[in-house]
Amino acid sequence: MHASDIQVELPLVDRSTNAVEAARLIAENRFAALVVADPTGRPVAVVSSADVLGLLIPNYVLDDMALAGVIDEAGAEEMWAHAAGRTIGELLDDDEVSVRELLRVDSDSTLLEIATLMVDAHAQIAAVKGTPGGFVTLPAVMDGILSAFDAPGAPGAAA
Repeated sequence: MHASDIQVELPLVDRSTNAVEAARLIAENRFAALVVADPTGRPVAVVSSADVLGLLIPNYVLDDMALAGVIDEAGAEEMWAHAAGRTIGELLDDDEVSVRELLRVDSDSTLLEIATLMVDAHAQIAAVKGTPGGFVTLPAVMDGILSAFDAPGAPGAAA
């Protein structure tokens, strides 16, 4: 199995993408991370879904987490309104957020090569070189590895 066998197309976000749009992409597609494009549209970085979630929560609540336990649902709903004004650019500029450079793999990279590179880079997504819009995701790599365990005659395969 190679990168070209498990690649998928993923949507790109950019600095101007607001937190609500980013959260919607994550929720609707069950993404663990989002790919960020530079001004030319070239994918360059990855931001985690947890960091995007942080954009939905006002900074004053993150600074004093005890507030999260005393604000009722009605108050929380009012807080969410601020999120539309926050952007992916804030994450890219935040020194406390781990924005990762986008890992790139060859289209003929094997599953083991991809897995090794992803572990080394702590990457959840890798771009497939020479394939505009082609990406390999960590769940696809895991699925490929697990399919080897499920193959007839494989060690640990169900009898």
